[in-house]
Amino acid sequence: MSGGKGGSQKSKVEIPSWIEGPARRNLQRAESLAQVGYMPYYGPEVAALNPMQVAAMQSSADAANAFGLAPQMDVAASLPQAQDFGNGMMGYGSSDIFQNAVNQFASNNPQQYAQFSRNFAGPSATNGAYTPQSPFGPTGPFGGYNPGNFSLGLPNSGGQ
Repeated sequence: MSGGKGGSQKSKVEIPSWIEGPARRNLQRAESLAQVGYMPYYGPEVAALNPMQVAAMQSSADAANAFGLAPQMDVAASLPQAQDFGNGMMGYGSSDIFQNAVNQFASNNPQQYAQFSRNFAGPSATNGAYTPQSPFGPTGPFGGYNPGNFSLGLPNSGGQ
C-alpha cells in the first residue's frame, strides 16, 4: 500500500457582512419570542347547529319513528350547550377544558408549575404580575451567549 504525501489545507468560513446584521436581529427576535410561551386559542373551534338544522334532524327522526325505523327521540338532548363567542356567534370550544387542566396541574404540582411559569412572560405563578424573562436564564441558551456581542465565533462588525 502506498499513501500520498501532501500538505495540509485550511479553510475559513466567513459570514458575509450583508447577512450578519439581519442574522443578529433574527436571533434577538427569536429569543424575545421564546419568552412568550404557549398561547392557547380561546375562541370557537366548531360551529354550533342553528335552530333550522336541529329542526331538520328532529323531522328526520320523527319520520323514521313514524315508519317504525327508529325510536322516538329528542335529537337536541345529546347536543352540548353551545357557547356565545360574541356577535351571536354560537359554537363549541375546548378552552374551558384546557384551562381546567392547567389549573389542576397548578393545584397538584405547585412547585413544578411555578418553575415552568418562570420561564416565560406573562402572569407569574406567584404574584400574577407580568414578568418577562429569558427561557434560558440570565446566561442565554449557550451559557453566556449575548446576541448583541455574538460570542458564537461569528465576526462582530459592531452593528446590528
